[in-house]
Amino acid sequence: MRREFLLTLLIALALAAARPVAADRVVPLAPVVHEPIPPDPREDLALSVLLDGNLPAAIETPRGLLPAPNPDRVISESESFYGPSPRENVPGVTFRPDRDTRRPNDLPYDDPFSPSTAPFKRLSAFDAVDASYTLTVKNPRPVPLAISGAPLAASEEEHFFGDMVVDLEPKAMVRIPSVGPGARVLRARAGVGAVDVGFRLYHDSADNWFIVGDKAAARVRLVVEIAIPRGAFGGDFGNPPLSDLARATPLPDRIAKAAAEVARTIGVTRRMSPRDNLTKLVEYFREFTDSNEPPEKKRDIYLDLALSKKGVCRHRSFAFMITALSLGIPARMVMNEAHAWVEVHNGRLWQRIDLGGAGGMLADPLAANTVYEPPPDPFAWPHGSARGEDLGRRARRQTNAGSTSASGNASGGASGNEMARPGNAGSVNGASSANGEVLPNGSSSAMASAFALPASPQPSTAAPAATVDLPSTTLTIALESTEARRGAPIHVSGQARARGEVCGQLAVQIVLGGHAGHDIVLGELVTNEHGDYSGAIVIPTSVQLGDYDLGAKTMGNARCGSGQLR
Repeated sequence: MRREFLLTLLIALALAAARPVAADRVVPLAPVVHEPIPPDPREDLALSVLLDGNLPAAIETPRGLLPAPNPDRVISESESFYGPSPRENVPGVTFRPDRDTRRPNDLPYDDPFSPSTAPFKRLSAFDAVDASYTLTVKNPRPVPLAISGAPLAASEEEHFFGDMVVDLEPKAMVRIPSVGPGARVLRARAGVGAVDVGFRLYHDSADNWFIVGDKAAARVRLVVEIAIPRGAFGGDFGNPPLSDLARATPLPDRIAKAAAEVARTIGVTRRMSPRDNLTKLVEYFREFTDSNEPPEKKRDIYLDLALSKKGVCRHRSFAFMITALSLGIPARMVMNEAHAWVEVHNGRLWQRIDLGGAGGMLADPLAANTVYEPPPDPFAWPHGSARGEDLGRRARRQTNAGSTSASGNASGGASGNEMARPGNAGSVNGASSANGEVLPNGSSSAMASAFALPASPQPSTAAPAATVDLPSTTLTIALESTEARRGAPIHVSGQARARGEVCGQLAVQIVLGGHAGHDIVLGELVTNEHGDYSGAIVIPTSVQLGDYDLGAKTMGNARCGSGQLR
């Protein structure tokens, strides 16, 4: 039928061309139809296209190419901002512990970084404690933070964009978030629309970041390109001797005596290696529980929290920091308006460790942003832990659920005829960047095809055997349909087992494999108590047409090891 249609069309055009035309007749030209070409960040990167502030048009990330935020974008009234006054629920130069150990539900949060690190935006850090158990900054005098440097190899550093609104004031130090400890600012630009505004960046001994305006007060958009060692976000701590670590901040005598009592309870001592001490400390403080009943006032607040094992994220981090410092392990407490965690020096760099105790839900849903996948956690989690990454995951689900109900799909308007056909394990065409996330509560109707292969441990994501020895997870995956459309969800279900036992509360990533050597993570589903997962995953509109393998992988949890289905 298609050949006949084309032939008829060509004949019609030929007859029209042979028809005589009067000399005085004006023949209108047919309109020229141009196909719009969407922006191509990869082409911009290849051509070294720069934005205002010499910012690159895109950066390479493990999830693919990430376009830069627009540094000239007009500031809207709905955007949250950072100013000279401290944010609500965020301490400034000091932190005072409290006894409210109830789990919070609605937590404010804004996410200035892409890829998203929520809820681990680094806003307030402390590296010392005084005799009243107040956490402070050892050397609060700010020193200039350089804006320069070339990115290192992709295997050594991760790259991020930051996009935030700041109220600049001359001579006023405005606290701004950073992506993690030891981060470098490669490029930065502050401005109002297309007008640049002068500024300077600073940091202190706990690596808190500040910005100061050069001239008149102004509300500006600050866009930065950041590089940071991947190891700052986790991974194997290594086994350094105590002498290789940075010098731990000494404790006041009274607090050192109290910390020694807690250390004896935990079973740690300076005679043990830092790695063994750290493993025991993380295990102990991750076992804390939130409670509507505060710890009894028996001794001081540190002893009452640490020995009762009651508290949410800030209580765990506070007590951990003091105990670690007593053992000569350099440690910091870090927090923002939604979560708190610790950082420990491993002889080379500061490394983030989440102790759990996260709240119920972020009050402000996150933007549909590419999610950063940190290195694997080398320490075990107790069953039922409220981890920081779970808080971010729930917020992204909330965002995607809202955008789906409003627009019909999470990507907002891909045409219905843009279709990809699954292959062996279900496939769609993969672009180098995927912003799609999980749509919760997907249906689990009968699947047309199912695939089950034994999962193999993935070296880059498995927890070190010296710390956690867990059986590999075997995954299955099934698709409701053999066709998928960009901008529309595909319904996926499957199971997770380890040595025949179910893997409950396990995060399973649904991925497109093989494009440019990178997996494209479409979204994440969590298994129920029976080890089953089911839900809808949106195919991003940026995905190109073609055949790619659809698979699943997991980094494991406290009971089941890592696994992958190709």
